[in-house]
Amino acid sequence: MLNRRGQTILEYTVILIIILGVMIAMKDYVKRGVQGRWKSASDDFGDQYDPRFVNSSILYKTQVNSESIVSVSNAIFNGERGQWTGRVDMANTIETKAGNTQIGE
Repeated sequence: MLNRRGQTILEYTVILIIILGVMIAMKDYVKRGVQGRWKSASDDFGDQYDPRFVNSSILYKTQVNSESIVSVSNAIFNGERGQWTGRVDMANTIETKAGNTQIGE
């Protein structure tokens, strides 16, 4: 009976070594499978921004119309004669942005 117990332990050890060998041999395939799933999931998000592959053509155009009016007036205030200046500034600005940005080739 003692001989039979040693044979059982030896059989379990051989089976364990075979299972470990198969797992070690398959680790590269499992790793590739996981990486492929990650790539597939990230590709589902769409095109990602990469400055090396962006085509941009944008035109900025600014048009400014400005006017300043300075007036000088002579007046008497509290019995004293003096000059006062007044200034009015007006500005109209139009800014236009036109163009396109394309990601990818």
